[in-house]
Amino acid sequence: SLGMPTYSLDGIPVEFPYEAYDCQLAYMSSVIKALEAGSNALLESPTGTGKTLCLLCAALGWRRYRQQLAVEARTDWEKQAEPGAPTLAGVCPRIWYSSRTHSQLKQVVQELKKTSYRP
Repeated sequence: SLGMPTYSLDGIPVEFPYEAYDCQLAYMSSVIKALEAGSNALLESPTGTGKTLCLLCAALGWRRYRQQLAVEARTDWEKQAEPGAPTLAGVCPRIWYSSRTHSQLKQVVQELKKTSYRP
């Protein structure tokens, strides 16, 4: 994974392309808590604090972790036999990213390229 720093946020490994500041770790932790709870989150941080990169890394790190859990469950005979065992689709939801303008989306793609995540 390109030797990027990895942070354990609420037990979930998140790779971040730089040494993260405390405010970035708090932001990513808030994203993960909302994803785990299946709830919405209203997050704010000053301009230039890396909100886009934090959101991408936290969401995609969480999804990668969930995907690994689903793969492990599928290869574990006991877990497969459990009623209501999670499916890959249920454990790994698709992530949609939208923005108001094409230039904003282009910026998000540039940020994504800095990460180890390839959705």
